[in-house]
Amino acid sequence: MAVDLTTIFGTEINVYCQPRMVERQYVGFTGGHGLLAMHLGTRGRQLVVTGTLRAYAASYAAARVLLQAAIDLIETYEWADPADYSFYGSIYPMVVWDKIPLVADSEGKAFHWVRGGYITCKFTAYGRSLY
Repeated sequence: MAVDLTTIFGTEINVYCQPRMVERQYVGFTGGHGLLAMHLGTRGRQLVVTGTLRAYAASYAAARVLLQAAIDLIETYEWADPADYSFYGSIYPMVVWDKIPLVADSEGKAFHWVRGGYITCKFTAYGRSLY
């Protein structure tokens, strides 16, 4: 059964898949013009999840601790075995997570204190479907 991506990243996400990547090896020969290309198969699709993480607390410090705990939990998926994930009916088979960087604004800040006691940060998660 596929794991719903909203259970990992929350509901403020956008999910899309890049087209399959192809691996080729190019070889040239002495005295010959041009190249020989050997098709080595596909290297899976890149799954991209963008969104906003959010935590609530009475103070910035307390909210930041909660948000960092959520980020640390999400980070554990980078070491997980390949798994199937889903998002609104689409299934992404055999995905491993390559990196999950936080996105800083033009001032270099990743964490933002928002009215109402929320702290937010934007992220982009990159997965690879091995299928």
